[in-house]
Amino acid sequence: MLAILAEAGIEGGRRVIALRGLLSYVIGAIQLEHLGSLSGEGTVAISPLPPGEFPYMTETARHARNIGADQEFFGGLAVLLRGLDE
Repeated sequence: MLAILAEAGIEGGRRVIALRGLLSYVIGAIQLEHLGSLSGEGTVAISPLPPGEFPYMTETARHARNIGADQEFFGGLAVLLRGLDE
């Protein structure tokens, strides 16, 4: 991973932060997949909450049920990688 970051022109402290960010993302994504998938009980419990009281949570939960683990992982990784380009 460090070679890829170096080839991309990411140097010094920026490379350290990029490495840690990528590792944190991968480890966190694995934990989330096993402990609380988007189609799991937590999402199901949030979906029927009163939209007037929890508008963002209920809307997000309704969408979350339709996102698979691969889409979640690679979509999040793409967001992170785009941020490295700045």
